[in-house]
Amino acid sequence: MLYKQLYKNPNASIAERVDDLLSRMTVPEKLAQLGAQWLILDENGNHHDRDLEMASDEAKKPISERFQNGIGQITRPLGTHSVSPEKGVKALNALQDYLVNQTRLGIPALSHEECLVGLMAKDATLYPSSLNYGHTWNPELIEEMASDIGRQVRAVGAHQGLAPVLDVSRDVRWGRTEETLGEDPYHVGLLATAYVKGLQGEKRDVYATLKHYVGHSFSEGARNHAPVHIGFKELNDTFLLPFEMAVKLGNAGSVMPAYHDIDGEPCHSSEYLLTEVLRHRWGFDGLLVATMVASIYCILIMGLQRIQQVQLRYLLMPVSISNCLMMRALLNWRLHGER
Repeated sequence: MLYKQLYKNPNASIAERVDDLLSRMTVPEKLAQLGAQWLILDENGNHHDRDLEMASDEAKKPISERFQNGIGQITRPLGTHSVSPEKGVKALNALQDYLVNQTRLGIPALSHEECLVGLMAKDATLYPSSLNYGHTWNPELIEEMASDIGRQVRAVGAHQGLAPVLDVSRDVRWGRTEETLGEDPYHVGLLATAYVKGLQGEKRDVYATLKHYVGHSFSEGARNHAPVHIGFKELNDTFLLPFEMAVKLGNAGSVMPAYHDIDGEPCHSSEYLLTEVLRHRWGFDGLLVATMVASIYCILIMGLQRIQQVQLRYLLMPVSISNCLMMRALLNWRLHGER
């Protein structure tokens, strides 16, 4: 079979296909791949928006107009509303068919779902809370469970699971304590690594997402999204350790930065955390994905009101602002070369 475009040829090397695709992409198309859409999908292609008070003007445009340059990710196609797996997959396929056949480059979207205690979708298996995982003291059992979750994630066409949570419990007033694996950093790292291995499998065809990077559970007053005040030694020995274990030992495919700032620097735009530590020191080669609505907090709380309009013109959702901040850190890494 002859392929007019090299990037569509499955027999070519990945590097060749990527280089060819990037050479064809316009700036708007590249920016579109940094964004995500959180929609209610329809098997007949009549997709519509969720009712989001904080949606941007771009997000209020007709869906066909927003998708003309493609889209990077689709948020929780089966977990957004109560829909049978069969209808949910048909709806996701309808969207993928549009992206592949109706956009210029034909790039399908990545689909991600929540899966901390099982795939968060109708009729999926529900497992106990993460705190219960921690109480098993059994990495082999956690890996077996995560493998079953990964099987269900694959079955609905998802490419990424938004789990596990590696936040080390420090203050039980924090409202997300039940999502943690406990209060011992090594124990958290050991079980999280087992979860990553189980979910991703040998082929690594579903990405586990390590969250929330980093120190999210040690916020001021135990308030979600509040600033974190911490010294480097405690940050490194307690909160970074589980992430380092899951990256190096589990080959985790994705990392999600946290909502908060550390010493006034948002985690989403920290060159030190995202580039120096994560990529240079640990050798992470995967996907950085913005925490949902973190960009809005960056704007309203961190004071990032002056992002240039030219950057926003092509962005499809507010979350893409955080992706731009991550892209800045990534570009610093790429432009300045390996260190």
